[in-house]
Amino acid sequence: MLLLHAGGERRRVWTPVIDVLVEAGFRCVAFDQRGHGDSDGSPRTLALCADDVAAMLYAEPPGCVVVGASLGGLAAIAALGDPAVRARVAGLVLVDVVPGLDPGRVRRFLAAGGLLDTNAGLVEDILARVPRLEEVTARLDRPVLLVRGGDGSPVTDDDVDRLLRRAPHTAVTHIRGAGHLIARDRPVPLAETIAAVTAEWPALALLRDLGAEQAGHPGGTLLDHLRRVRDQVADGGGSRRARLAALCHAAYGTDGFPHPLLPPDQRARLRAAIGDAAESLVHRYGVCDRSRTYAHLGTTPLPLTDRFTGETVPLAADDLTDFALLTIANELDVARTARLTPEARRGIRTLIAALSVYVPDFGSRALADPCLR
Repeated sequence: MLLLHAGGERRRVWTPVIDVLVEAGFRCVAFDQRGHGDSDGSPRTLALCADDVAAMLYAEPPGCVVVGASLGGLAAIAALGDPAVRARVAGLVLVDVVPGLDPGRVRRFLAAGGLLDTNAGLVEDILARVPRLEEVTARLDRPVLLVRGGDGSPVTDDDVDRLLRRAPHTAVTHIRGAGHLIARDRPVPLAETIAAVTAEWPALALLRDLGAEQAGHPGGTLLDHLRRVRDQVADGGGSRRARLAALCHAAYGTDGFPHPLLPPDQRARLRAAIGDAAESLVHRYGVCDRSRTYAHLGTTPLPLTDRFTGETVPLAADDLTDFALLTIANELDVARTARLTPEARRGIRTLIAALSVYVPDFGSRALADPCLR
């Protein structure tokens, strides 16, 4: 995540937000925008701020979630007007700012806080760019989240309606008890909201980049299948790690789907998108030699055999639970969407019954599905 502070703030305002995001598995980068904190220069124009955002995004791996508060959000939108910059971003979080600014209201809000006189040049430059900012937002082919403050926020319901007309794919949420500067007022709820909403954005951006949205699979595209399996794992009470792994479980191909999206020497790309723990589960699921591994179902630990190296890794505890959840969810989706022979359908039922030893409740619900009767 690239965290961009509001005007008048500095990067350290994000420290309590970062603590929560890192605990949730995200890597975070924050910097003092020009003219703030330890930085040099002056934010004379929004274009200069946008250039800095672009430079930071080029310095980071692709698939970054950009979080921008007030000035930071506007600088992010301006930077994303460049398609090359936009291609490096998984999604945009706007913290109490919208591109369709009302000039009079902005000037009054800043004047009330004593911020207008010292920033008049930048303010007028930004206001002159409102049509362009709205145009860029309307064209964003990435998810957008608007986080609104409470009673002290200058963002009105009319502002939100205008944004949603321009970018109907935008999600909107509130942080109660916060003013305009939410990172300062309510950092933990802000971080928890961002973590919950954006958890899968980097993974989805990577999957689209790798062609999952165009690859065929029973029931639609491969991405459709991946999402359905993710939903099944979530319904089964799967952890965040299990849900992320389910969304990407075919990234390296599998014993039953030999069409990898990523070669083995590019595991770092998936790690960057979903974290080491979830990527490890995806890798184990992908390399699993099913005939040799499934022969031992019911034992704990389960000896998983690598179909490429022949090595065996024991699965136990959370690793085994997540592997069983993922396998059942995948097989259930195949049974629901593919044209299978009665024999193949019976084989899936037998497999799920064997895996149910590790996840009894989820297994029982799967076995009761009409597609397996």
